[in-house]
Amino acid sequence: FGLLLIVAFSVGLAAVLVGTGILLVSARGFVQRWSGEGPWLAYLPFVSPLVITPLGLVIAVRSLAGTGIVPGLAF
Repeated sequence: FGLLLIVAFSVGLAAVLVGTGILLVSARGFVQRWSGEGPWLAYLPFVSPLVITPLGLVIAVRSLAGTGIVPGLAF
């Protein structure tokens, strides 16, 4: 049974990797057409941490509340 699980996991992993590779190869034309220029692109390195940091904090606090380490949170 363990060997069957390992084979199933390996086949699934291979399918995901092959699918990702095919997706990236097929998206090459779209990426080459997109020039990546624009006024908003200069602000992206400053805006992305402002979005990711609060999201990460919410996920961390919710997981701690789920374990009971931080009790009494209502979100």
